[in-house]
Amino acid sequence: MAKESKHLLVLNALLFQLVWFIAVQGNNLYALLALVFLLVAHFSLMKPDKHELRLIFAVPAVGIIADSLIMNTGWIEYHNANHFMIPIWLCVLWIAFATTLKHSMSWAFKTPWLPPLLGLLVVPFSYWAGIKLSKSQPLIPMERLLLMEGLIWAVLLTLIGHTEKKQEQSLC
Repeated sequence: MAKESKHLLVLNALLFQLVWFIAVQGNNLYALLALVFLLVAHFSLMKPDKHELRLIFAVPAVGIIADSLIMNTGWIEYHNANHFMIPIWLCVLWIAFATTLKHSMSWAFKTPWLPPLLGLLVVPFSYWAGIKLSKSQPLIPMERLLLMEGLIWAVLLTLIGHTEKKQEQSLC
């Protein structure tokens, strides 16, 4: 991998973390501005192909629906949410996350057991921090909410991993 490519991977990860931190503050406007900055940088520097564009649209759609269902079951109350869909700042996180899949997160899909493990054990910590920083409120015990998010992410990351593997095989 070229030196420039490694710098782009680091930049991709750092931009996601910056957007994550801004978004979980719960301010929809700042989250949207941060996302616009990330997307301009991403499309300028990473030059996404058709497959990545599909991921950038499909993954957030699935995640937004899943998190909206969890919210509407009465498991969590998000700051700045309406009664139907999760708040904009959380939608921003899903879109920003999708920009990492072919870049700074691609290492996670090289081994089949790693995506479900990361989803189950690592992602809930991000949700816990996001809930605390965004002034959102779990309406069920936090352990149950984090277990549910971990299970959803284990499935989601596994499906993304399978999609990535299929894509690589079709390119060969």
